[in-house]
Amino acid sequence: MPDEATLATIRAAVDTILPSIEGRPGAAELGVSGHVVQAIELYLPGFVELLATLLDAFASDVRSGARFAELTQDEREKVVRAMAGEESADMQDIVDALLVFTYGGFYSEWTGYDRQSRTLDPPRAWAEVGYRGPSLGYPEYREGI
Repeated sequence: MPDEATLATIRAAVDTILPSIEGRPGAAELGVSGHVVQAIELYLPGFVELLATLLDAFASDVRSGARFAELTQDEREKVVRAMAGEESADMQDIVDALLVFTYGGFYSEWTGYDRQSRTLDPPRAWAEVGYRGPSLGYPEYREGI
């Protein structure tokens, strides 16, 4: 499990990508950083620490001596843009992983699934985009088979 400083950096990163807006909770408030950490660590153990280290390194370019989590929203956006603007394929993969897993956690069942009771309350994001949730299928499509 990553240390607290790494987790704080990842929370700040998901908050940068999907912040709270107009009273709606953002990715950090909904615990999406847990999804990002879990998904990345599942496929590339240790990669979360690398991501946090890179975010902190780029943060120093925006504000000398500051860690990513200490930056303002505007400063954090500059960091993410700078990383995304790098020509390195490896850096592109790092930024892509952060974006994909942040959006995936925010718009999937991650924010509505209660792991203890194993129940799903449809996440607010689903209603906002018009998604009615998982379907058990449409029997009329199977009748002709």
